[in-house]
Amino acid sequence: MAGYFAKRKFIAVGETGLDFYWDLTFKDQQYEAFHQQVEWALQYDIPVVIHSRNSTDECIQLIHEHQDGRLKGVFHCFSGTAEQANQVVDWAFTSYRRVLTFKNAGLDIAIKDIDLASIVLETDAPYLARVPYRGKRNESSYIQYVVQKLGLIKNISAKK
Repeated sequence: MAGYFAKRKFIAVGETGLDFYWDLTFKDQQYEAFHQQVEWALQYDIPVVIHSRNSTDECIQLIHEHQDGRLKGVFHCFSGTAEQANQVVDWAFTSYRRVLTFKNAGLDIAIKDIDLASIVLETDAPYLARVPYRGKRNESSYIQYVVQKLGLIKNISAKK
């Protein structure tokens, strides 16, 4: 697999990470793959895109083990606490805020004090449609609802 990185230019490694939501049968293999892909990101000096479902602390710990000041990336679908968000941002990682519009998600508190430069918005289409389209197929045009919610949290105009 590493040979592909030498053959052409890639802009990131991933989506990689740990998903402990449904099944822990392959937990060791998830860790092994995550470690390897983070090493590739360091070797080829490209960002890593991290998926962390029910494993935010574990993903942060793994990144901490590899962090030498060069590792950068994005926590895709970030849904952690304010403390976890601050740890991620301290490492120059950018956090995706996909469930920002979900009632009781808690991300409004987690990102309240995070600088806008450290926030990347996404839709994660076709899954997890935003309010007011919960339960329907998600699409990219719904990003406007995430922007509006972020504007409310940050007390700024969505046009900014």
